Amino acid sequence: MKSRIAITTMILCGLILFLSGLRANAQDQDFGKLTLDARTAHQKGDYVGALTLYKRALAIQIKTLGPNHPDVAASLNNLAVIYQDEYLYSQAEPLYQQALGIWEKTPGMDAQAASCLSNLADLYRDEHKDAQAEPLYNRALKIWAKIGQSDSPAAISSLASLGDIFHSQGQDDRAEPFYIQALAGWKKAAQMESSDATRTLVRLGDIYYSQNKYDEAAPRYQSAVTIWENNERLGNPEAIHTMNNLAQIYRSQARYSEAEPLLENVLAMKQRTLAANDLELAESVANLALLYNCEGKYAEAEPLYKKAAQIREANLGPQDPQVVQTLEIYALMLRQEGKKDEHEK
Repeated sequence: MKSRIAITTMILCGLILFLSGLRANAQDQDFGKLTLDARTAHQKGDYVGALTLYKRALAIQIKTLGPNHPDVAASLNNLAVIYQDEYLYSQAEPLYQQALGIWEKTPGMDAQAASCLSNLADLYRDEHKDAQAEPLYNRALKIWAKIGQSDSPAAISSLASLGDIFHSQGQDDRAEPFYIQALAGWKKAAQMESSDATRTLVRLGDIYYSQNKYDEAAPRYQSAVTIWENNERLGNPEAIHTMNNLAQIYRSQARYSEAEPLLENVLAMKQRTLAANDLELAESVANLALLYNCEGKYAEAEPLYKKAAQIREANLGPQDPQVVQTLEIYALMLRQEGKKDEHEK
């Protein structure tokens, strides 16, 4: 799940100045400390503790400041974030809406309102309600543009989320500019190695790959692979998918020496996690066999073709098109080797 911004105006310095100016009573100090303790608990992953502390702080805030104070909205938002992280969507939604209503009516709270809109949009995306999320992201982006915060992390994240919505709907022509804008923002902020930026690189690469724009897809894929290598995260499924696609691009461009280590790594990773007769494993075995074939490494390709055909036949039956295709390509290689008898068989 994408991280959400937990908004609060009750940061320690602001709290001290605010309370000293109003000759704060003990209750003010109580909800300030409770809010800070709740934020600490949330950062440590103690959701139950954070939830309890925010609820206690909220009760004091409402009694002390009134139900429409912006600090009440902050606690409502933060409670909603916790509920959302715990998949309690029906409890999170009304809290976001209540916080948003307060911030929208309070002068000078535009940035908080925009972030809350983005949080609520994230919630709808978690619930697979993209049609409801899209206009909220757009509203948030307009606010950030108006107040000169289009380069804020939340704004960049919203751009990427809009790209994801359109990409999931097959509207890649609409997704592409949002991905490009988001990546430009992360690059400007020196955050290109973040997980969100890496994911966006891959999705933009996927768009170009599906359009056969390999010269545009390859550098996006390669950048993502380099980031995963630097962070020692090459074993994740998205990395395996990306390395496989990048290798297919290199093979199509006869860049065999660059494709080979990628496909060998993909196969090794799948062998560690998949069953020996898994069809997904057969795909990687066949891909590596084809590459060795292209390189003229027939001795290395031959056992791989046999293995891919065996796995596919065991799963799909001898007449399945995948099985037939694997055997046909293997037979062609045997003919290239001059192994006429085996080719005919």
